[in-house]
Amino acid sequence: MRTAVIGAGAMGSLAAYLLHRAGMEVVVYERREERLRRLREEGVTLRGYVEGRFAPLLGEAGRAAAPYDVMVLAVEAGHTGEALRPLSPYVHRDTVYLSLQEGFAAAELAALVGAARTVVALAWASAEEVASGAVEVERLKALRVGRFGVQSAGAYAGLPPMLAGAFPCEVETVADIDAATWGRLQGAAAVSGICAVAGMEPIEARGDGRLDRLCREAAEECRVVAAAVGVELPQLQSPWMEAIWERLKPPMLKRALAGEATEVAWMSGRVVETARAHGVPVPVHGAIFTLVREIEGGRHRPGKTAVSELLRRVGENKGMSLQ
Repeated sequence: MRTAVIGAGAMGSLAAYLLHRAGMEVVVYERREERLRRLREEGVTLRGYVEGRFAPLLGEAGRAAAPYDVMVLAVEAGHTGEALRPLSPYVHRDTVYLSLQEGFAAAELAALVGAARTVVALAWASAEEVASGAVEVERLKALRVGRFGVQSAGAYAGLPPMLAGAFPCEVETVADIDAATWGRLQGAAAVSGICAVAGMEPIEARGDGRLDRLCREAAEECRVVAAAVGVELPQLQSPWMEAIWERLKPPMLKRALAGEATEVAWMSGRVVETARAHGVPVPVHGAIFTLVREIEGGRHRPGKTAVSELLRRVGENKGMSLQ
């Protein structure tokens, strides 16, 4: 299948390399000029759990291209429309859009291209684009693939085998992608949100007893909210282990440190929104969501002061929930 990978950050680069290695025709699109320069001059280098190097074919919006069968979305949530718009001429009526984004970001994609064309791939993976331009891959545990809406057999059937042949991990097709997303969110939203506020990598943050407690409380909040919408999740012994990240920075932490927009609205924000609709108190996720949004807006910086503010807000939220 002719495949476009949109976004050459950590997950986009990893997916492009694995699909290329499996023999797929892959074209990579990237909007960051500095990243594009590196890709042209140095190609993609992966180190760690996945080792390799390749020179990707680079696409350019506005340059004639044959239609793609699969569009892989590996851009941050909130930028999906901006990333897709220039490539709209290069699709056909059966093109499938595959979201590799965290949280419920696929809802944004489905709103743009239709649920019938949207497929979700949830990656239990830890990868980071580092200063040298290489991608460090800490771990790649599993990929859960499912339909966002109802696709025709022709548009969807080839995707799971393609991914299973390319990704060196367990690749499972799931019937209920919403349930699988809540399962991923349970650990990922807690860990990435706590780390984004603290400005710490997970292995450091989990060593702080206060942050460890908040992380576990956040994971439990997510479990309770999921139950309210009919999704039964297990109690996590360790959200840190479930989230996969350890020594590398989760994307939310990396963007928070850079003062950029994060995917918090599609992670803790989704927990808060669903909790509010069902009358479930979520003091930790509520505090994470509001504080990370303020970090995005420049009102706070990740670090000790933000941790103190997080603890204060959690305490305040818990007090309000008792009234």
